Amino acid sequence: MTTADLINLAIAVATTVSVAISLAVAIVTYKSVQASRAAVDVMREQLEASTRPYILIAPTVRPMSTFVQLRIMNSGTSSAKNLRLSLDKDYFFNAENSPAQNIRRFAAFVHPIYEFPPQAELVFHLGVGHRIFTSDLSPLRFTVTAKYEFGGKTFDESTIVDLQPYMNSGKPIDPVAERLEQIRDELKSLRGQLPKHDA
Repeated sequence: MTTADLINLAIAVATTVSVAISLAVAIVTYKSVQASRAAVDVMREQLEASTRPYILIAPTVRPMSTFVQLRIMNSGTSSAKNLRLSLDKDYFFNAENSPAQNIRRFAAFVHPIYEFPPQAELVFHLGVGHRIFTSDLSPLRFTVTAKYEFGGKTFDESTIVDLQPYMNSGKPIDPVAERLEQIRDELKSLRGQLPKHDA
């Protein structure tokens, strides 16, 4: 093999190694760009998750009673725009068969709410347990759908409201409310013991 052949061979080997290194650098760069994009996407999703509105829909029982309510609240940190609420079934307050008592026809479930700010809350009275748990006019399970907009996206969320677990359950007791009720009863008792004065 001549010197010229050795030089040509060395150049060919160097070129091959250079191409291999360039290819490796290109692959590493591509993978790095992909990882960076994925990290940016994750950060964007986390930012959206921490700043977006969340429409919480849940039944509640008023303390010291069997009065059931439907609570709809924006528990997020931004306003829900163009909020549209809907029920999938008719629900008559306190099982009263009157069109005016059909919650499904209330304004909040018929008309869009232009802006529902953070911590805003709507409370709808469903009725007293012994009435609503025994009537077909007040279904024990229904779905509330909330459609709203935020950050150029539309959210469409459905919540199944299940009242069955509240049947035969005890009244929730608020210790403060219970103590205030005791104080009220004691004041009534004391007032009854005071001598009456003629004016």
